[in-house]
Amino acid sequence: MKAKDSDLRAKLKDARNKAYGDAVEALESARTRALMLDFNEWLQCDLDRPVGSAASEETSASEFAAKALEKMRKKLKKHGSALAETDDEHRHQVRKDAKKLRYAAEFFGSLFDDKRGARRHRKFIAAMEELQDHLGALNDLAMGPDVLEQHGLANHPARDSVVSHDDKNALIRMAQSSVDEVIDTKRFWR
Repeated sequence: MKAKDSDLRAKLKDARNKAYGDAVEALESARTRALMLDFNEWLQCDLDRPVGSAASEETSASEFAAKALEKMRKKLKKHGSALAETDDEHRHQVRKDAKKLRYAAEFFGSLFDDKRGARRHRKFIAAMEELQDHLGALNDLAMGPDVLEQHGLANHPARDSVVSHDDKNALIRMAQSSVDEVIDTKRFWR
C-alpha cells in the first residue's frame, strides 16, 4: 500500500509544480508587466489630483485601516453567521472573507502598536489563525475528491490516503465556534 500512496503523492506533487510553473509564467508575461505599468500610472495620476477633490480627502492611514478592517469584519460576521445551514460553496466564501481579514489585519497591525493595540492584535491574529485552520480543513474535505478527479486520479488505489475523512459536522461546529470567537475578540483598531 505504501508504494501506491507514494505514487499518488508524487502525481499530485507534479500537478502542483505544473500549476506553480504556470502561475510564474503568467506573472512574468508582458501582459502582467503592462498591468503593473498601468497600475503605477493610475497611482501617479491619483496622487497628482488637486487638493480638495473627492479622492484627496484628509484621512489618516489608521482611519483608513480601521474602516477597511471594520468592513471586512462585518462581511465575515454576515457570511459566517450560520455555517451549519449553508453549503460548501458558501463556507468557502467565508474562508475567503477570513483570509482577507487576516491578511489586512497583519498588514495594518503596525498602525495600532500601542500596548493595548498590540495585545489585542496578537489575540485577534491567534483567533484568525484558528478560524482559518478549521475553514481550511472543511475546504480540504469538500475539495479533495474534486482535485483527484481533476487530475484523473479519482480511482487511484491510494485515493483514501490523501482525502480527508474528518467528521464534517464536527468541523463545522469548530469553524462556527471560531467565527464567533473572532467576532467576539476585541478589535485592535478601536
